[in-house]
Amino acid sequence: MTTETLIQEVREKAGALDENGERLLATIVKILQGADDTATGMAQPSGQIFIGRNITPEEYEALSREEKRRYIADAEKLNKRWVENQFNRLQAKWFMVIDGRVIMHGATLNTYPEDEEFLALCEKTGKFPFAFISPRVFDIEERPTIWHKTNEAYDAYPALPITIADNNRRFQTEADLDTGAIDCYCALELLTANGIFRAQPKNVEYTSKHLSRPFVYFIKAFWVELTDETGTSRRWRTSIRS
Repeated sequence: MTTETLIQEVREKAGALDENGERLLATIVKILQGADDTATGMAQPSGQIFIGRNITPEEYEALSREEKRRYIADAEKLNKRWVENQFNRLQAKWFMVIDGRVIMHGATLNTYPEDEEFLALCEKTGKFPFAFISPRVFDIEERPTIWHKTNEAYDAYPALPITIADNNRRFQTEADLDTGAIDCYCALELLTANGIFRAQPKNVEYTSKHLSRPFVYFIKAFWVELTDETGTSRRWRTSIRS
């Protein structure tokens, strides 16, 4: 029986474990891996087991915003190597974990589940997933060594009018078409002020850093529309980090 199989069997037989129980499991894993090393004379790969108990959607909803952020951040910190291994193995920008196993993942954030799909998953499993976002999502090229001069003095990135909408409301703002960013970002305050977004108790709230500055964000799908100078428009559904 492999270490992973044994740990999963303990979870299934013991039922829901509290934080102390998961720490005990982590200790057991280390002891078992150490025993394997002694028996085989070979180093066992680390980061093989995910340690963490999924809480119920109701438990998540009852948490404070800070506790919700820690639910994800603490699990990511405890399982840092395991999480990195999954991103590399799956070539994913995001994935979700229930009972120590990846149950959903996607190559782009545009495949991140919308609210209805996410809530259906919670209802079906009775558990709130650990949802991880690849740090590569925020690899926006803003290091000084990346910038290149152009032939025009005082050159700048183009900005165009852009419309953001949900199924009922819409508003127009201006988009900075930064060629170093492949994803869409929008200030949460702007979306909230225009009635497009309102945080729900079961929304996943993430933390990250950019240029050494920490920030908090949500992922939400909206309709986005761009119109060029001829009046030609293109409208598409995309996930926005806000």
